[in-house]
Amino acid sequence: MEFLGRLIARWGILDIFMAWVLTASGMLLVIPKQWLPEAGLNAQLSMVLTISCVTGLAYFLSRGLLLIMTSITGAVQHRRELQRLASMISCLDHSERAILREFIITRRSVLSLPLKEPAVANLMENGVLKPMNDQHVHEQRSNVDMMINLAARPLLSYKALGLPVGKLNEEQIEHLKSIRPRFLQPDYKANRTHSGKLFRIRAGDTESQTAA
Repeated sequence: MEFLGRLIARWGILDIFMAWVLTASGMLLVIPKQWLPEAGLNAQLSMVLTISCVTGLAYFLSRGLLLIMTSITGAVQHRRELQRLASMISCLDHSERAILREFIITRRSVLSLPLKEPAVANLMENGVLKPMNDQHVHEQRSNVDMMINLAARPLLSYKALGLPVGKLNEEQIEHLKSIRPRFLQPDYKANRTHSGKLFRIRAGDTESQTAA
């Protein structure tokens, strides 16, 4: 029963039923007559078995064609995605490079980034960044946890990110930190008041700006 349950879960009841019909009908049609009961197969039963075989073959042929088309479509979409990612990565601006470098500088695979920043939104819309939870994007939260899309990672070379080749030393890391956009600086925070309004707080500012 456990084997049957796994089989149904993988292939589906209809696939298993059609496979059984095709196998049973085919065996009855090709089995030697001397192995059949004395009555044998009459013309009507032979016609039913033939129709069953043709139906089963047509079903699996259509399933095979559908799988091939799905595979081709998936490969074409994947190729287009890689082309779109390569095009985007080849023309990154300073802020977009800085966002992607932040994953390396902080040695994190997930960063909380401000969704309303144009650079963050552009990277997400072009598939370079991927939100950890799409619902947070739909809710238009101020900050959303982001990770680099797996498909984009092989394309992010040292040159594309504006990084020196080899291991970064402390001086280089500090320099990269100093040229980060303001929204990536440690003193840039987004807090909510008790009334639910959002304020962006920047170090050195004496006033908080409402960002709604």
